[in-house]
Amino acid sequence: MKKLFKALASRATHFPEQDALISNDGSTQTTISNQQLLENITSVSSFLEKEGVKCIGLFMDNCAQWIICDLAAAKLGITLVPIPLFFSQSQVGHLVASAGVEAIITQPLMSSTLTSNQSLAIETDEHSATILPLKNTVMLRITLKESTKESTKKTVDLTNTIKITYTSGSTGEPKGVCLSAQNIGAVCEGIAASMSAMSTTNHLCVLPLATLLENIAGVYVCLLHGGVVITEPLAALGFLSNAEFDISQLLAKVALYQAGSIILLPQMLTLLVHGFNGTVLKQCSSLQFIAVGGGKSSKPILQQANTLGLPVFEGYGLSECGSVVSLNLPSQQRIGSVGKALEHVAVVISEEGEIVIEGQAMLGYLGELEQPLDRIYTGDLGYIDEDGYIFVSGRKNNKIVSSFGRNISPEWVEASLSSSSAIAQVAVFGEARPSLSAVIVSPLTSTIEIKNAIDECNKHLPDYAQIRHWLRAEQPFTPNNNLLTNNGRLKRLNIEKVYQQQLAALYA
Repeated sequence: MKKLFKALASRATHFPEQDALISNDGSTQTTISNQQLLENITSVSSFLEKEGVKCIGLFMDNCAQWIICDLAAAKLGITLVPIPLFFSQSQVGHLVASAGVEAIITQPLMSSTLTSNQSLAIETDEHSATILPLKNTVMLRITLKESTKESTKKTVDLTNTIKITYTSGSTGEPKGVCLSAQNIGAVCEGIAASMSAMSTTNHLCVLPLATLLENIAGVYVCLLHGGVVITEPLAALGFLSNAEFDISQLLAKVALYQAGSIILLPQMLTLLVHGFNGTVLKQCSSLQFIAVGGGKSSKPILQQANTLGLPVFEGYGLSECGSVVSLNLPSQQRIGSVGKALEHVAVVISEEGEIVIEGQAMLGYLGELEQPLDRIYTGDLGYIDEDGYIFVSGRKNNKIVSSFGRNISPEWVEASLSSSSAIAQVAVFGEARPSLSAVIVSPLTSTIEIKNAIDECNKHLPDYAQIRHWLRAEQPFTPNNNLLTNNGRLKRLNIEKVYQQQLAALYA
């Protein structure tokens, strides 16, 4: 990340009064200049150094303070763990314990969410909440149990790790991806180099900053490229929940700030295209680059966006590679592909047809850092055409990626649902959909009782992993009807094929 910090210093020296960050907390808009950004980073770095923390969590809505604290930690080489706001309390507890987080930086209004979490051991004496040299920012200390401390010492070596990004929770205990400054810097420079011919613009952060894609491709690359980063609370941008989004709110903000670039998830792009009209066209007139990632986009939607004149460019990446691996660009685009590999990585296809990334691998998963990795096996199937464009055709395993970019293991959700006596068998679906659906076999005849059982199970799942739609199976899943293997495993593709039309109708 040396080039990023060098760029920030250069901006402060040559254009000290130029805007670097614009942040609106819902009541007040704050503009931070290049000089002020550098001063804030230095001030928070000094604070963290005095506090002696080596691993900190960051639990905030999108705001300038998030960015400043993140950069301050990176400057010191402190391990920073972004905490997704959509994680359940138990997932937050797992994240904190597994990484050995010593303190969490948050906003005062959000601190009660942490202190009320029984999975966390927050210090509660009068010195537990420390005010940072930033407006509306505090740090809460974590009390680690001796057993946790010993376990952390044995399994976690964070010497070269400056960021641990957790998956969105494909199971109850998401894995932590450990990234070095070199990992992150290579991605920033790879993206910046690919976009070097494009004019400098301002970037509106739409995705949560805890999302690696927004953190790196949005914030870091924009600052490196000389642009202005704009943040608003997620609710103000249209996030009604982790599975619902109001595109009209986002478009109003795009128009207000005359944003030049945004990053969207596939479902957001779908909403944009479906709601497109003359007013939307005017609202989008400032946009020069709409990146879409975090999941596979529909080719028809991409084609429609292109026909409407929207500057939409699909990319591909994964946390294990520090985010972006490939990207379509104005100068080179093939709709349906995820673009060409950026200069910092090499992409190859294995004999089994799996997409493999070389030259840009994470340090490892948290607790599994003993051996350096040379390549990342993505679990995605695909191919590369004769011009070097990469196409993703499917997934090797059963993991669902929603259109909101959430990774979900269907087995995890099915296990929760199957714990109810009202549900004998269940198969969960939702690939590239905004929410999950299920085909359910139940001994009950009452639809209301089945619905109540699903609602009760949903209470114990994060909202992105809850069942929003369901239908009753016409018959149990058995080996005889080829919907179950002989050893009792679901034949997912067969079930999906049988109920394809009914499942599609649930989203209509």
